[in-house]
Amino acid sequence: MGSKILPQAFAGIPRNPTQFPVPKKLGFSSTINRSSYLSNSASFSRVSASRVSSTSFSSNLDAIVKAFARQSFVTRAESESGGGEVVEETENVDEEVAEEGSEEEEVKAEVEVAVKEPRKPRVQLGEIIGILNKRAVEASEKERPIPDIRTGDVVEIKLEVPENRRRLSIYKGIVISKQNAGIHSTIRIRRIIAGIGVEIVFPIYSPNIKEIKLIKHRKVRRARLYYLRDKLPRFSTFK
Repeated sequence: MGSKILPQAFAGIPRNPTQFPVPKKLGFSSTINRSSYLSNSASFSRVSASRVSSTSFSSNLDAIVKAFARQSFVTRAESESGGGEVVEETENVDEEVAEEGSEEEEVKAEVEVAVKEPRKPRVQLGEIIGILNKRAVEASEKERPIPDIRTGDVVEIKLEVPENRRRLSIYKGIVISKQNAGIHSTIRIRRIIAGIGVEIVFPIYSPNIKEIKLIKHRKVRRARLYYLRDKLPRFSTFK
């Protein structure tokens, strides 16, 4: 009997409870409908909760993915910008290295050209003065020949004094020293006048000296005969 009633009750339950209200007299069918409705609502709530959780998870995942994509894009942009700067810096360094290499090559070429050219001798001031002295001595010797005068020789010098109406004065004496200084060479002559020793310095190449004559040559051991100052006058006399 119960097996006959159950199929009829299930067959009599409508699909949409709003369209066909459940009669209150059938307590068994109402309990069945309520249980089925509760089960359906529970399953629907579970599905909706699962959908909501899935949607929230998917939204969170999308946000994380987007943030990561943005970070990767920023890092890529920074890397690209940094790479551009590095490339520019490397290009600048390459250009500087090329310019330095070209400058070094130019300097080397200039150095080679300078080395190949013959160097001009540098003339210093001392050399110029020496050249001038040599020329002046040669010109003076052409006008007036000078004998080879040494220390200890007896010489006679004819000197022209401008203050004395260009008259010639003759000086004789012993050469006690000679100083070689080019055009400024000098000799010191000593003689005895009235028992007193007199020493006079004459420039050899002076234009006022008209003649230098070698009277007698004496051999001595010293370059300067200053010891005659302490000797007797007879050692400074000559014939």
